[in-house]
Amino acid sequence: MPPRPGDILELRIDTLAYGGQGVARDHDFVVFVRGAAPGDVVRAQITRRRQRHAEARLLEIIAPSPARVPAPCAHAETCGGCEWQTLGYATQLEFKQRQVVESLEHIGGLRDFALEPIAGMDDPWRYRNKMEFSFAEDDGRLVLGLHRRGSWRDVVETSDCLLASARMNGARQAVVDACRALGLRAYDRGAGRHETPRGLLRHLVVRETTCGDLAVHLFVATRFPEEAALAERVVAACGATAFAVTVNASRADAAVGDGPHMIAGEPYLTERLAGVELAVPFTAFLQTNAAMCEVLYATALRFAAADPRRDAYDLYCGIGSLSLPLARGAAQVHAIEIQEQAIAAARANARRNAIANVDFRAGDVRRLLKEALAAPDSAPPAVVVADPPRAGMARKALQRAAALHAERFVYVSCNPTTLAGNGAELRDLGYRLACVAPVDMFPQTHHVETVALFLREE
Repeated sequence: MPPRPGDILELRIDTLAYGGQGVARDHDFVVFVRGAAPGDVVRAQITRRRQRHAEARLLEIIAPSPARVPAPCAHAETCGGCEWQTLGYATQLEFKQRQVVESLEHIGGLRDFALEPIAGMDDPWRYRNKMEFSFAEDDGRLVLGLHRRGSWRDVVETSDCLLASARMNGARQAVVDACRALGLRAYDRGAGRHETPRGLLRHLVVRETTCGDLAVHLFVATRFPEEAALAERVVAACGATAFAVTVNASRADAAVGDGPHMIAGEPYLTERLAGVELAVPFTAFLQTNAAMCEVLYATALRFAAADPRRDAYDLYCGIGSLSLPLARGAAQVHAIEIQEQAIAAARANARRNAIANVDFRAGDVRRLLKEALAAPDSAPPAVVVADPPRAGMARKALQRAAALHAERFVYVSCNPTTLAGNGAELRDLGYRLACVAPVDMFPQTHHVETVALFLREE
């Protein structure tokens, strides 16, 4: 009989599933155990059973895996961030590459492609250029850190997050010290829907660039009189180049709102990627690992093999961070992004770099591709590059992108499972998966970025 909720089992962990859970079998019934590593022998309690698998809570590691290493972070047992830091880095890379291949084969039915070795980091720590911290109170004391594992309310005061630089950690400390000195309180939305929220401080986002900028962005429930004093203290303590406030008046626990309202500095950061200088608005998306973003973009540009005599498309282009280096090898780049603010920043970045052969357009990819396909005398581009959100490309968007009849289709993915699904659709639309290059953008976590090259078959 399959195990039932509440059952306690002794299990040997065989592998890792995408998402980071250990995979074991109990008489051929699959059990997922979060926090377990391949090679572990564990005691685990079943928490949920489905038709074909069960989920379990790790109770005890009876015999640790040889792949385990001591966690270097003091917050490893409580913080919900780096779930793989107890695995040696070589093992992390091995399983990330394996998960990409297994997703493509088992979900997409995609085989017979060239596989490049996963690109990893020489030093897989201190790599993040953006950190989001949350405020809370512990017995009346203000704390600022990351959410406790498995909790959306409890916050662990992460005094030194090993994914962030010393400078970013210093900014976190400067903010919480200044807030305590000024008597500012954490926001509490209350336990019930009808309970009135109280307090002020919600989230802190810290962003740093390789060009030396350090931006401090505070998310609050309302504007407050101490803003200038707070900014002055923080800038003096950590050397921040900009300080902003954004109001999130909703109950949603997210770093969103009406800003940024600049208290000090400029509303953007300066970054340089793939030979292009970028002005990055406070709220704009940019890959959170600048060093590996260089590797990611170099791989995408190599796969794209832009032709100076022919056009290219860049779908989900953001602020133009890949469109602009792509344009240096293409006749014209048609770049599409749904967020108008991102397109405004992309156009400004094109002017900043004196790159004139990019047409940035704001709108839905499906609609704008339909317009492109309806244009008279439009020649097929040499390449389409797509870097969609985690959910992948919608079917109609993918169909219309394939209908452009580009010789090459370069897909940049942050989720191998959706890459596999979209890859199967591309195969049915006349494209063959030729090469796959995994890139480890997020060491110490289960996340992996992948660049895939599809070639059009006549």
